[in-house]
Amino acid sequence: MGNFFVVISPNQAQARSKELFRLGLERAKRLKSQTPNNIIDVVFARAASFARHNGSGGKIVADELTGCWLLAAGTWFHSDGYTSGDESRLLTRIAKIGAARVAQELEGFFVIVFCDSRTREVFVITDLTGSRHCFIRTLGDAIALSTSSLLLAGLGDVTPDAVSCEEFLRTGVIYEDRTLFRGVKKLAPATVFRFSGRKPADSRSYWRMADLNPDALDGEQAVQQLGDTLVNAVKRIHRVYPNPVCDLTGGYDSRSIVAAFLSAGLPFETTVAGTADHPDVIVSKSLSNLISVPNWHFEPETEVSFDQLRQALQLTDGECDVVEYARIHSLHEQLSAVFDVSVNGSYGELARGYWWELLFPNTGKREQIDLYKLAAKRYAAGADSPHLFPPGVGLEMVEHFAVMIGRGNRGLIEWPNTAQMDHAYLMLRMHRWQGRIASSTDQIWPCISPYLLRPVLETALQTNVRTRKQNKLARRLITKLQPQLAAYPLEGGYPAMPLTLETLPHFVPAVWRYAEKGLSKANEKLFNRHSSSSNSESLRLQLWRDEEVWEMLNPAEMQLRSLIDPVRLHDFLDSSQRPHFAFGGQWRRLLSLEMALRFLHDEIHGS
Repeated sequence: MGNFFVVISPNQAQARSKELFRLGLERAKRLKSQTPNNIIDVVFARAASFARHNGSGGKIVADELTGCWLLAAGTWFHSDGYTSGDESRLLTRIAKIGAARVAQELEGFFVIVFCDSRTREVFVITDLTGSRHCFIRTLGDAIALSTSSLLLAGLGDVTPDAVSCEEFLRTGVIYEDRTLFRGVKKLAPATVFRFSGRKPADSRSYWRMADLNPDALDGEQAVQQLGDTLVNAVKRIHRVYPNPVCDLTGGYDSRSIVAAFLSAGLPFETTVAGTADHPDVIVSKSLSNLISVPNWHFEPETEVSFDQLRQALQLTDGECDVVEYARIHSLHEQLSAVFDVSVNGSYGELARGYWWELLFPNTGKREQIDLYKLAAKRYAAGADSPHLFPPGVGLEMVEHFAVMIGRGNRGLIEWPNTAQMDHAYLMLRMHRWQGRIASSTDQIWPCISPYLLRPVLETALQTNVRTRKQNKLARRLITKLQPQLAAYPLEGGYPAMPLTLETLPHFVPAVWRYAEKGLSKANEKLFNRHSSSSNSESLRLQLWRDEEVWEMLNPAEMQLRSLIDPVRLHDFLDSSQRPHFAFGGQWRRLLSLEMALRFLHDEIHGS
């Protein structure tokens, strides 16, 4: 479904609960442009569900005999073979053996809410990585749950969370359980939560990466198992969504998904976004021609309206760059009119030992990762404008992230440093970055990555260092599934197959491609030449001419002036109106955050 809203309260707070529920439906209409297609009320737990833009999802199923009900957001799979669309069967299963046991039987990209009217309790199950976002806010005796943090923030006076706002402005990602708003929290991954009116009676993790063996699989056994589980995963997806479109770029992960679909003998089409001369687009079109599959190419939009930004805000809750997401929104709306689901290769990078290069030359040793190096090179990296955050002002970002990583990886010091890196990436970053984008897109239409299914994810995480490092597992996987796809060059110019004496001739042309790239970059730097796309007017300058953007970014009236010194804010915005400005990404995030805070303020207090 596109969204849900649930209010839980004890008997003595029913009047307050009814008022909150009514207010939440009003806020959903104005903040999210959503009206419920299902509402259920069992006195202590009220729920509303909202369909996706393409009309799918949004169903609440109930047992008339017991009064128990269930709703599910995202796409879930049960180990017995049934899946999204079979919520009545899932309701029966949970009512029979309990949410904690059923959680072990589920996988996918989902949030499931089960209300047990017999015990007057509500259970929430989050997926393995917490990628399908769900949020909670406590208001007196009542607890409100939703897949929208913006909706929960709209239930009453709320203040911006200074830490998360700075994280977002400086890196584009919000971490741990934080949202943009104090008092609104994200539910943790792989957890069963039990609510009984006032507060969670308990929360129990049903899956931990710490229970896996990072050295369980090696060599051909790992390649075979990853191939088998990936092919099985796309078959399961295809049974639910028989008309899929697959992302296909110039890298390994999307190519491995396409290879799995081909190996399974399933119909699909491909899509790519970018300028016609972008390497991703060139590779995507060439691969699609090679395998005789239609390719949907989307050129970047040259203009974005304020109305498009508003729609992007409704989907992202302000926790994502709305300018960039407006483009994503546009292409997914078009694809959703033709296909059933968007299939991507997210999380496939874990099979390739993502970020392991930071561990060299001690890759795989049983020693604690360098928290500060990881924080500096990956979490805090990026262009920060000194106008907004001069030295000594705000968070010390490297320290902030190093402490956060250490907290997240607590108890894993005895692990190989590669497994510690996987855990930090999976449980700290990925579900807050990619999960935010996917949770936004799932409100338009279904989206899923086969790498999120438990057998695939666990196989990747349990493959040893020797087999995974330097993309060896990914190369061998694609070669095993579809040799013709492995032989075709990646975006970098070299093929997606292992380098051996037999395959060496395929790699020789890549040397010349790298040389040409190096000369091109040197020439560009030496003579200050830029591509034609760089010479075109940026969206930033185009948006500055929009009257609503101009009004939104008036420093004297901005909500952000409570978090950022008004003088620094003025200087930053003044500089951003010039053609040459080095902090365009931060400007877009500032606009996104200000839109969220302003729209929420106007909704609560009146414009």
